[in-house]
Amino acid sequence: MSRRTERGSSTLEMLGAIPVVILVMLVVVQVCAFTWTALAADQAVRDGARALSLGRSADAAVRRSLPGGLDARSVDVVGERVVIRVDVPRFPVVPAMTITRDASMPRTAR
Repeated sequence: MSRRTERGSSTLEMLGAIPVVILVMLVVVQVCAFTWTALAADQAVRDGARALSLGRSADAAVRRSLPGGLDARSVDVVGERVVIRVDVPRFPVVPAMTITRDASMPRTAR
């Protein structure tokens, strides 16, 4: 086979690989966003449960605890249990995901 007939084949191979590389990068970024949101929600719900156990506002503690870029979709108090829902940041092509976390702490005696 002559070199002349193989001209441009590496360009075509690269063009075929680019969408796969971009897709893998988007998946990695989305998994990182999901993990970051889950960790932040875990900490926020614990802070909310702690505030509730001290007789303070669980809603305010949760919202104060969440980092910038995240906002609690809902903060519910059921007895001594705090339940929060946080939307995961996403790209427009990725389906919406919501993380739900709950925690409780016994009330402290005063």
